[in-house]
Amino acid sequence: VLMEHLDPDEEDEEGEASASTHARNKAITALLGGSSPKNNAADSYDDDSEADEKAHGVSPISDVFIRLLMSDITVTLKTHMFVLLQSSRKSRRGGDSAEASGHMNETVEARDVIAICCPKYKDRPQIARVIQKTSTGYSIRWMAGSYSGTWAEAKKRDGRKLVPWVDTIKESDIIYKKIALTSAHKLSNKVVQTLRSLYAAKEGTSS
Repeated sequence: VLMEHLDPDEEDEEGEASASTHARNKAITALLGGSSPKNNAADSYDDDSEADEKAHGVSPISDVFIRLLMSDITVTLKTHMFVLLQSSRKSRRGGDSAEASGHMNETVEARDVIAICCPKYKDRPQIARVIQKTSTGYSIRWMAGSYSGTWAEAKKRDGRKLVPWVDTIKESDIIYKKIALTSAHKLSNKVVQTLRSLYAAKEGTSS
């Protein structure tokens, strides 16, 4: 009976107050710890991006760059090795050619060991050490030895004494310059072969 005497306007006001309270409580809850659907979506996107990055490790662009860099390094190394090999071969060929020609393009200096083809002597080979250059050629000290034996300074008798055998030669008498004797004071096999060929050519020309 009492409820029947309530004003309908008062019932409407109570309903509006209840709705307002519910909305306020919902807002407070959201501020204290809740998150909007929009925020949840953003967090989910970030998590997915991080998962993708961890799964792939390196991006495709970085992988291509690394492969190109390694390829360039390999090509560069191969090019340098080829150039060094070619240079070594040319140097070796140049040394063999100079030895075969008797190093005749070299300049003769004091104390150089040389081979000579002097017409007044029949000994083979004729080896000497240069003393100095003269106006007509060179002054030399003859050496005594053989193709297969050791070489030492030659001596000749001067009265009762043995003295170094000094002589003079012309530039044109030299057939091999810059001879390097071995540690045992012998001619190397290559020098022996070259000298035999040079003397044979000289004798063939003279005859």
